[in-house]
Amino acid sequence: MPKIDFTNPYFSISAIVLFVLCVYLARNMKSNTVPCIMLLAFLAILVGHVIELSVSNVIETTVKLTICVIIDEAFTFASFLAFLWLDKVQVDTLLKSKSKGKNKGKREVIIKDDGLDILWRQV
Repeated sequence: MPKIDFTNPYFSISAIVLFVLCVYLARNMKSNTVPCIMLLAFLAILVGHVIELSVSNVIETTVKLTICVIIDEAFTFASFLAFLWLDKVQVDTLLKSKSKGKNKGKREVIIKDDGLDILWRQV
């Protein structure tokens, strides 16, 4: 039986609420550290569920753990997208603060070196 069981509605609702609150907090702070911690936490939960799934012998537990792994992957993907989005917000904030200063020539170099700029143009 998994310790963190996402088939239980209380765990699922609390994970969604925690995810939304963390994204809201990170958006207000304009920092990508909170989604990074959230991504690492969901990856750790995913690894734990996969380990539990590999040693499980009971069919009911295997089905429940398989559903938990699928939900873990969805949360991991969502937190990775939130990390990328808030990374873009953080870079834009830094560029705006530097453009107000003396280094306007350096701003162009940072924009050209931004590897995620191609991705955000397509999204």
